[in-house]
Amino acid sequence: MAKNDGPRNGILDRSIQTQLVGTIGALLVVLLTICALFILNRINKGTYDLSDKYLKQTANYYAERTKALIQNEFDTCAALKTVVEQIDSVPRSQRRDFINNILKQALIENENFVDTWVVYEPDALDGLDYQYANTEYHDSTGRFIPYWTKVGSTVECTPLTDYEDGFWYVNPLNSPTGILIDPNPYEIGGQTIYVCGVAFPIHDRNGTPIGVIGLDMSLSTLSSILKEATLYETGYLSLVSDSGLTAVEADSALEGNTFAGYEDAKTSVLFQNAKETLIPFGYEADYNGKNQLKFFQPFKVGDAKEVWFVGANIIMAEIDSAGRRMFIYVSTALLITMLVTLAILFLIARSVAQEMNKGVAAMKNIAQGDGDLTVRMDVRKENEMGNLYKFFNLTIEKIQNSIRQIKESTGDLQMQSEQLEQNMADTAASANQITANIDSVNRQVQQQGANVSEAQGALDAINHRVNELVSAIQSQSSSVIESSSAIEQMVANIRSVTTILEKNSSNIEALERSSEEGRKSIQTTVDATVKIQEESQTLLEASKIIQNIASQTNLLAMNAAIEAAHAGESGKGFSVVADEIRKLAEDSNKQGKNITTNLQQVLNSIKEVTDASTKLQQKFQEIFELTRTVSQQETTIMNAMQEQSEGGTQVLEAIKQINDVTVNVKSGGDAMQASTAEANQTMKNLLRITDEIGASMQEMSIGIESINNSINSVNDMTHKNSENIVELGTEVDKFKV
Repeated sequence: MAKNDGPRNGILDRSIQTQLVGTIGALLVVLLTICALFILNRINKGTYDLSDKYLKQTANYYAERTKALIQNEFDTCAALKTVVEQIDSVPRSQRRDFINNILKQALIENENFVDTWVVYEPDALDGLDYQYANTEYHDSTGRFIPYWTKVGSTVECTPLTDYEDGFWYVNPLNSPTGILIDPNPYEIGGQTIYVCGVAFPIHDRNGTPIGVIGLDMSLSTLSSILKEATLYETGYLSLVSDSGLTAVEADSALEGNTFAGYEDAKTSVLFQNAKETLIPFGYEADYNGKNQLKFFQPFKVGDAKEVWFVGANIIMAEIDSAGRRMFIYVSTALLITMLVTLAILFLIARSVAQEMNKGVAAMKNIAQGDGDLTVRMDVRKENEMGNLYKFFNLTIEKIQNSIRQIKESTGDLQMQSEQLEQNMADTAASANQITANIDSVNRQVQQQGANVSEAQGALDAINHRVNELVSAIQSQSSSVIESSSAIEQMVANIRSVTTILEKNSSNIEALERSSEEGRKSIQTTVDATVKIQEESQTLLEASKIIQNIASQTNLLAMNAAIEAAHAGESGKGFSVVADEIRKLAEDSNKQGKNITTNLQQVLNSIKEVTDASTKLQQKFQEIFELTRTVSQQETTIMNAMQEQSEGGTQVLEAIKQINDVTVNVKSGGDAMQASTAEANQTMKNLLRITDEIGASMQEMSIGIESINNSINSVNDMTHKNSENIVELGTEVDKFKV
């Protein structure tokens, strides 16, 4: 093999040390780069996912706190509405003082409330507006419009103004539920604050709205809670009302203005959808030239239709900076790991290359030196290189032993080659004699094949006659078997019908007994139904008595309510009891009427059941008579079927005797057919064997000819092999063993 002494340009032409360090180092760099990119992607995604989750949790947490504060205001107003709607139990002359007291008390008990108020429609409260014209808490017509306010610990009341067309009065008056009023400025103690209002319609007993009650809560406490929250470095929380007014914002100058997201065509759709689904949402927007992520949590209070939003706002760059810091930490750790790994890899590769060079030197001495197979490597370490040297020594030792054996065997091969030439000459002479013998046997086999063919023809004619005889016997046997099967089926059917008739007779007797028992049961049912009908009349009388008692109780309750009203404030509790007794009496009267109606329906149903039971009793009597007739007819049919069964049995015995004779004849025909077929098959086998022998002899003749050719070819190869053995001995002598 020619040695390549050209310049080393590719990585594969470099040393093992260079290849290992370069290849593994490159793979390590690529791997670490891929890891860095993957980690960067996961850090960015994880940072955004974590931030998104953080925003959702923060917005939801503060939405719940905000909802709790507004819910308290909403529930308080709802409780006030419930109390004033029960004002009918208070004497008319005391109703206005009663309402003022509960409004004032609600304002005092809750530190976040700044005002409470109520507006009644003209003469809707007590019909006494004309008595209060131009008095405290009233307008010029005497309409009741108190407005209670609280400044510090001072609580005072003034009449409301501008309420006729005010949205805070008109909207709740026409609403079936309470409403949340948008934040609006409120001046207290010389300072302007924003308040959140709640208003409920007041209904009379007929459900007609007759006024509105409301209260306002300061947003200072809620604003402090939301503004104290910290999100990253400069993030903040917002509170937006149903109509889009900003209630709380980091920049106080924006409070009371329409929220920017409500005015934008793209984001306003998100707010409208959230009002319907109450599903939180987020979007990105520009904030002082920076990209800001906004996330809003919608919430509702009680059964109010208005939806408010708590928003979490964070600058995107602050989220990205956290991810960048994490990436720098991870990238630095990966770079240090890569440099340390490359240094360790270089040291390992250099040590491996030095050990491999020793083996290369030993192989070079064998290949290019004097072919010394006695060289051995020094095994010092129990690692991969130590194993390489150990197996190198074992390999050289095996090659040394093989060369030594080849030298010893070369002389023997030369003598065996000469002996093989002599044996091949003898084999060629024997093959020629075998060829002559095969030709003689082949002619004799062909004559035997002709004789066997003539015998085969005669046996075929005999076999055809035997097959015709057996076919006729089989046809007769099949006809007898079919007749026997048909008669057996007929007898079996007759017996089956007889058995069914016997069982049917038992069933008819059971039917007779059941019909008689059913007729008696129906009679018992009719008697019981008549008795129930008579006793139900007594229940009707009892129901009428209950209605009379309920009417008298209702009358007593009305009298008690009148007396309680006369008693004034001291009879207020008794008035409530009287009202409950009146309701109970009305319910008792109503239930008594329902019971009377239901009992009348039951009596009608009982009468229908009685009529139906009588008709059913008549039908059972008819069924009983028909059952007796069927029983008599069943007995006649069963006697006739028993006579047919006996006659069929006699015919079946005769058919069996004919079948036995046919079976004997068929057995003899089958034996004859089998013997003929066996002889015919034997002749066919003989003819086949004769043909096979002839074909084999032809193949043997061709094979002997091929053997002769092979023997001549082997003889030539033997001469060539002798020459190669001599050359092999010359080459082996070149090695030192």
